[in-house]
Amino acid sequence: MRIVLTFVLTALLFSPAIAQDQNLPEDFDQRLELSAKMHEIWPVRLRVEEAIDLAAQSFEMADQPAFKSQMRRAVKFEQLEEESIEIMARLYTAEELEAMIGFYGSPEGRSVSAKSGDYSAALQPVITRMLDKALIEMRTGTVTP
Repeated sequence: MRIVLTFVLTALLFSPAIAQDQNLPEDFDQRLELSAKMHEIWPVRLRVEEAIDLAAQSFEMADQPAFKSQMRRAVKFEQLEEESIEIMARLYTAEELEAMIGFYGSPEGRSVSAKSGDYSAALQPVITRMLDKALIEMRTGTVTP
């Protein structure tokens, strides 16, 4: 659940800044093309699916299918992909996008991308334990080593 909340808060915090920036760079069309190519290599849907699967792990096994189903119904994947392409084109230069395409289009880049979900899943419990400890300390006024 924390991951979902983090995702939503991040989206809310960064979306207004991007939406307000109407000054498009001269090479924006090129960036859009490169961003679309990057999304063919690294689809946003796969990353969202991984995030949903990871977030579902914080629920009881019996509740996970319902959570995943609800989250997948809530996400409008086509719209998300379109907006992601535009956001990436706004944030990254053409050179950066070309470098990303080169890396993520390579066998090593694909391998890194495929392992990203496993890495996040392995690290998430460590972060959760630390945050839980901090919350307990905050609520109780104690500090544990």
